[in-house]
Amino acid sequence: MTALLGSGFDLAGDARVWGFVLLVLAGFISGVVNAIAGGGSFLTLPVLTALGLPAGVANGSVRVSILPQNATILATFWRRGVRVPRQVWALALPICVGAFGGSALAARMDDALLQPVFGGIFVVWAVILVIKPSSFREPEGGPRPVGAMSWVFATLIGIYGGFMQAGVGFPLLALLVGQLGLDPVRANAAKAALVALYSVIALVVFAAAGKVAWMEAGVLTVATMLGGWLGTRWQLRGGAELVRWFVVVMVVVSGVVMLWRGLS
Repeated sequence: MTALLGSGFDLAGDARVWGFVLLVLAGFISGVVNAIAGGGSFLTLPVLTALGLPAGVANGSVRVSILPQNATILATFWRRGVRVPRQVWALALPICVGAFGGSALAARMDDALLQPVFGGIFVVWAVILVIKPSSFREPEGGPRPVGAMSWVFATLIGIYGGFMQAGVGFPLLALLVGQLGLDPVRANAAKAALVALYSVIALVVFAAAGKVAWMEAGVLTVATMLGGWLGTRWQLRGGAELVRWFVVVMVVVSGVVMLWRGLS
């Protein structure tokens, strides 16, 4: 199937309309799930590739929507009085350095190699998330300072997020909740801030490599911002318990999607 809009999307008639609707719907749902737990890009990345974008371009195009989406989530938290804990900003440097390396690697990989690599990562995530979801939904003790291991984990998460956005929210929540002891709602605010920061670097790398389809990315951006705003409001009403249950659901859904993508 050829692509849908703009730089590669040249479907016509009803196919063009339905492709547009599918992209908007995927973006909206992605924004909601990213605001509450993570894993939204497991939906948008397969949709973009299914509609005709090469894996590398789809991977880069997703980044355009990630920055404003997380800025919207963070702003909504801020207006409702939820602040990013100070110790979280100590993770900004390692996660951004890691993201530069990961995105530079992904931007230079051939699509023929990138597609099966994504599939393999999907399978690994499915096993980890379905078997052991508790590591990122149950805080242990109170808030703790950032140590050397937190820097190491943040760097590795940045490498993964730069290479492949899909699923980065899960290890970030594991770090923020399990390692730093933040409650799930404050951890989600911190997650949005860190993802927004490293997304700037990743987007520059992918754009410089010509791996961004701007019109498709623009459609996703509007839809994900709306979904992110709504998802943030929902979790602020439901509190930490809503976040925990939503993470469990997303673990199962993401596991099924990843297994399907990895084995297809």
